[in-house]
Amino acid sequence: MSGNARLHRMERWLIAAAFITSALFVLLLAAVKWPSYWVYIAAEQTPMTWLQSMFWFGCVLLALLCCMLAYALEGISRSSLIWLMLTAGFAFLMTDERFAIHERVRDRFLKPTGIKALPWMEAGDFILLIYAVIGLLLSVYIIRLYQARRAALVWLCITALLFATAVGMDTFDVSRMTQAGERLEQSLEEIVELFAVVSLLSSVFLMLIHYLLAFRQAGKTQ
Repeated sequence: MSGNARLHRMERWLIAAAFITSALFVLLLAAVKWPSYWVYIAAEQTPMTWLQSMFWFGCVLLALLCCMLAYALEGISRSSLIWLMLTAGFAFLMTDERFAIHERVRDRFLKPTGIKALPWMEAGDFILLIYAVIGLLLSVYIIRLYQARRAALVWLCITALLFATAVGMDTFDVSRMTQAGERLEQSLEEIVELFAVVSLLSSVFLMLIHYLLAFRQAGKTQ
């Protein structure tokens, strides 16, 4: 087996380990508070949001490394600038996740306005939709960047589907649900969001390996 084949096998093992560890962590959180399974999962600023913010932090570090390697290979280029933009974006989302920024803005400033982006949404609860629109606008440039590594692009598409699902779930007006239904819906939303971030981390990790191999190859040719 070649070195690259062993490396790709290790990639798959690490990604699988990230998903399995995350799933076990969620089960542990549910078990610790059972039958009140939602306490450490659905609420903000809990062990669940801590774990999500840690994965976002991983995305920040790996994206910054990709930016550095893209700059080392190409200088100031579209690739390095996109990675720099992604690093900043991931850092913002990490901070938002850890300190519940958009939830605070929604509850303190937007909800009292009574504005609804969609008829079935709760008043003021549209910040995640704005995040989704921004991501959609930037997707063309990001997809071009990811075309260099097919496996990374696949994980990026999985990320987009999971985040779209989480945003869609977030649009439901939980005030119209029963308490049990609200707890279940919000718990499932957080779990989907967690796996979306793990998928994103997997995609950035694969792109980092791509740049490391390219950097090694460039060193051999010099």
